[in-house]
Amino acid sequence: MKIMKIALFFIIVIIAVSVSGIFGYLRFGLPPAHFAGQCETLNLNESAEDMQIDRERGIAYLSLIDRMALAKKEPAQGWIGRLDLNSGSRTIEPALIDPPGHFRPHGLSLFIDANGQRTMAVINHPVNRGEEAEHVVLFREEQPGRFRYLRTFTDDLIARPNDLVAVGPEQYYIANDSPPNSGETTRLVYVDADNARVVMDGIRSGGGINMSLDGNFIYVAETQGETIHVLKRDPTDGTVESVKEIAIGTAPDNIDVAEDGSLWIGAHSSLFGLIMHFIAGTDAPSQVLRVDLDSKTGTNIKEIYYNRGDEISASSVGLTYGNKLLIGSITAHKILICEMDDAWRP
Repeated sequence: MKIMKIALFFIIVIIAVSVSGIFGYLRFGLPPAHFAGQCETLNLNESAEDMQIDRERGIAYLSLIDRMALAKKEPAQGWIGRLDLNSGSRTIEPALIDPPGHFRPHGLSLFIDANGQRTMAVINHPVNRGEEAEHVVLFREEQPGRFRYLRTFTDDLIARPNDLVAVGPEQYYIANDSPPNSGETTRLVYVDADNARVVMDGIRSGGGINMSLDGNFIYVAETQGETIHVLKRDPTDGTVESVKEIAIGTAPDNIDVAEDGSLWIGAHSSLFGLIMHFIAGTDAPSQVLRVDLDSKTGTNIKEIYYNRGDEISASSVGLTYGNKLLIGSITAHKILICEMDDAWRP
């Protein structure tokens, strides 16, 4: 009995030391925080995993839900909020006139046609993911910044949708992700009204997706591949072909395409830290990168924002509006609204 007590004591000590080491690494074994600018915190009741900006109007749309509650299998209902960046008020108002009765939004995308008509596409997850059908819900703007339900689409090819990019009023590409550390690849899906088809295989977990300003290229964030996959797009039929893969040395999430065509990427510099964030509630590092594809010296990658997670944890999106940088998170009930100085320019 005495031997068993001694053995149990040593096991407890080993576990305590291991946990202490993990927490110590997460807190002190990471690079120091840096950002050339100042950030203010806008507290929320949910997290904004994805955001989209209407730069013509200065309105940011936020995909809002308590994602930590979802991870714990707790009930949660989400919504789409809108934030007027030109207003002195930091109030987030509902963007949907008639939201679905069941709404668990994830990725969202705004499409503006030649006449200024706006359509919003949003991924809507079921209660039992993996067992019930995934949906994409379309909304059409009826009043400035206010959208009414248009239609819902589902297909077996929409397996684990993480993000999407709208390229027409009812046309969009869907990036499916894969289970963490599974090594599984996924498929990029193109939807045209009621038709869905695979346009590319071998995606190493699609965490984010966006389109170039001219509509000729699609950018896919391959989270497990730590790359941005650049695809040439045929606007007539939606087919794509691989152009290049840009290794960025970190796990990319959502992609914002800025006014100058550069890519701004919310990223996870430590997937281990992100996993521990969900398991133990520890801070997960937050990171925003700028990627210039047409730099005179080739592709240029610059880390704009980095924090160990105490200012905001588990960053998933960084988007720009002039000198403003908005940073959202998978789980944090806040966004950062930052003013950048000129150090972010190439």
